[in-house]
Amino acid sequence: MKSSVKRSTSALLASSLLLTIGRGATLPFMTIYLTRQYGMSVEAIGYALTLALTVGVVFSLGFGILADKFDKKRYMIVAILAFIAGFAAIPLVNSIPLVVFFFSLINCAYSVFSTVLKAWFADVLSVGEKARIFSLNYSFLNIGWTVGPPIGTWLVMYSLQLPFWLAAVCAAFPLVFIQFFVQRSVESGEEKSVNVWQPSVLLKDKALFWYTLSGLLASYVGGSFATCISQYVLTVADNADFAQKVVSVVLPVNAVVVVSLQYFVGRKITANNIRPLMALGTLCFLLGLGGFIFSGENLIYWGIAAAVFTLGEIIYAPGEYMLIDNIAPPGMKASYFSAQALGWLGAAINPMVTGIILSSLPAWTLFAFMMLAIVLAWLMILRGMSVKAWNADSAFKTA
Repeated sequence: MKSSVKRSTSALLASSLLLTIGRGATLPFMTIYLTRQYGMSVEAIGYALTLALTVGVVFSLGFGILADKFDKKRYMIVAILAFIAGFAAIPLVNSIPLVVFFFSLINCAYSVFSTVLKAWFADVLSVGEKARIFSLNYSFLNIGWTVGPPIGTWLVMYSLQLPFWLAAVCAAFPLVFIQFFVQRSVESGEEKSVNVWQPSVLLKDKALFWYTLSGLLASYVGGSFATCISQYVLTVADNADFAQKVVSVVLPVNAVVVVSLQYFVGRKITANNIRPLMALGTLCFLLGLGGFIFSGENLIYWGIAAAVFTLGEIIYAPGEYMLIDNIAPPGMKASYFSAQALGWLGAAINPMVTGIILSSLPAWTLFAFMMLAIVLAWLMILRGMSVKAWNADSAFKTA
């Protein structure tokens, strides 16, 4: 790896970490924040968070697709500025609609940054480096989720607004890192092509369609599971303090498992073993969800179930990324990753669906629906692979 690329990659990984620390200190506690600050019900919170997440994802699709036409470095800087503005504004307003608006802005900005970051890696890195760097990035994200929630828990003890200010401050450093240390993206020799930017290609790619649907269901299961668990515990325990404790256990456990195993697992995924590994990941999701049902008020059981659940996550995350990178033509990486990001609508609707289920059905059925969703996600991945006549010898390669 060239020194300039290595420096740029390090700066982007550090930026990803800092942004995630800010999100980790705030996002899991949004349910608690809205409950205490505005006295909202669990169902109302579900609708509010779903609206904010959905708007953020939908708008990020358009901005992400356009990233293929502009300088990705500048795009990331603009996204971070919007991210900072959203977090700085929430503590200053006293209106639910404004909180939802700024939360939407935060999610849109973060989604755009994540999409463009992946596209930068896909453009600049060699085939052999991509799996390793993506796994490192995912590990860094979860280091952020390890550090963020405990800091958020500590800050909430003094003020509900402090975590938002922390997130804004953490996001200021990546502005400096990216401006001074990141080079403009230039496609690696392995990826150079004369392909013309054609967004209409996205609508014709059936493999992308199935992978996106799979991603939607998988993100419904894992993308907002901290918020989902907060709503669940608030319902079954009727105790905001206990919900806070559960989140403070589940998220660090999730992050520790990812940090310790993600790099090893991610770089080992190949075209030859991705089918059985995705099946194993699905099984881990199922066992973890089943564990949540029987955890009750035992924090140790919550931690064990979260660890098993996370094993599914560390397989699915790099697997989904590599599947998309394999089918995306050169010059269209950001567009394909933006389309894949539509799958995060699953995470966006999770709070709303959770609120509806918890207010109208027995609480345990929440995790039963999620079990069904992850099985369907796995079947759709198999369908997408069959569309492209998956060939282990010519598909993506890893180091």
